Amino acid sequence: MIGRGLSRGEPCRGGRHEARELAHGVIGSARVTAFGVSNVAPAGAVVGGLVIVVSYAGFAAPLVVLIALVASLCCAISIAEFARRLPSAGSLYTYNSRGLGRTGGFLTGWMLVFAYALYVPAGISLTSAYASQLLAATLHVTIGGWALFVVILAAAVLVAYLGIRTSSWVDLVLAAGEMAVIAALAITVLVKIGPAHYSAAVLSPASSPTGQLTDVTNAMIYGITAFAGFEAAAALGEEARHARRSIPASTIGIVIVTGLFYLLVVCAEAFGLGRHNISSLARQPNPLGYLTSRYWSPSALWAIDLVVVLTGLGFVTAAVNALIRVLFAMGRERVLPPSLARLSSRRTPVVAIGCVAVLTLVLGLPLTYTYGGARTFGYLAGAAGLSVVLIYLAVNISSIRVFRTKFRDEFRLWRHLLVPATATVFFLFPLWGILHPRGRTLMDLLPFAALGWLGLGVVAAAVLRTRRPASFEMLGKVYPS
Repeated sequence: MIGRGLSRGEPCRGGRHEARELAHGVIGSARVTAFGVSNVAPAGAVVGGLVIVVSYAGFAAPLVVLIALVASLCCAISIAEFARRLPSAGSLYTYNSRGLGRTGGFLTGWMLVFAYALYVPAGISLTSAYASQLLAATLHVTIGGWALFVVILAAAVLVAYLGIRTSSWVDLVLAAGEMAVIAALAITVLVKIGPAHYSAAVLSPASSPTGQLTDVTNAMIYGITAFAGFEAAAALGEEARHARRSIPASTIGIVIVTGLFYLLVVCAEAFGLGRHNISSLARQPNPLGYLTSRYWSPSALWAIDLVVVLTGLGFVTAAVNALIRVLFAMGRERVLPPSLARLSSRRTPVVAIGCVAVLTLVLGLPLTYTYGGARTFGYLAGAAGLSVVLIYLAVNISSIRVFRTKFRDEFRLWRHLLVPATATVFFLFPLWGILHPRGRTLMDLLPFAALGWLGLGVVAAAVLRTRRPASFEMLGKVYPS
């Protein structure tokens, strides 16, 4: 490494290295953690994914969440091991470039762009729908979801342009607010029912609706995906203070914080409704609203809509920032157009921000106008699911390989073999669920769009390797020291 971390051999202009660095050391561990938590969107998972877990696992839902927590923690440890050595805005793209070779790294970045490019408009669509409902219910103001889509996107773009210090502050406030409201509801439920209704049976597969292990394994598909997004913290590897310590600690901390939050909520649901009634929760049109009406008051239902809106805003802010940093890193290494690495006077990737804004409008606004926020979210998020699972599998395999070869002197059996191998096994569950859907509806088939994008990525990698070998050789090598 030379200069301030520019890799030797990096493309330059006029014989001098061009400054292409994000602002260094501008945020601390708390904001990095909030950024990652917002990308997980735990309150949104409670409203959506955990309800599906309950529908499959019933009274054994806490067991599923506990297993998913262990699986995600193993994956987080693998990512943390990379982050400690390779602090980069490219995050998993940079890591897999080292662990799986240049083609594997390029395809990781390619799939990250695909996933985040779908999650951003998906999150805005759902947030706009709930915001429209909230405005109608509280202020009696009717604003279409498509109009709010534009407003939310403009706000997210502005916050991203202002810089990660502003963005992470927004994420910190929103994440704390959304989790506090739902945690307060869960604690209320547990206090009102009392310890007499608590039971260790929630940790037994026999407590599932049919008493069979398949109930638990089917629920694991959704339990593990409820943690998806914790890896986003690694994208701040060039902007966090003491990144080699704070990014690994925050990545693991995100999983622990969200896991404990999920366990609190799902235990409140299980104990609050009881073994024989918990399955009815999934049949409620608004499961969280049902608990709110029962244990708080029907007049407090607006608070749940507000929580979902806060969750959506936090998620969109984090997802936009994660996407522009992957684009920035790939542009800096010239495997994508180098203009994506251009920084504003605030040292934010201004061209990447503009590209994300245009792409989000093109993908999300017509669908939101035509189908509404909820269906648009389902379509776009469903199409992104397989990409995320493949990336998680790849980074764990990459961790094993890189510490057996390039970082051989640092190899430790449990951290660099047993932990990533365990994570790989666990993440085969959601992979199996996606590749072998129970039906053949549009929602079941949408994830296969990721395979088409992956195929295009293989072609793009081959062309890049042939026509721009110098750029291809730089994959994963440009990051601050």
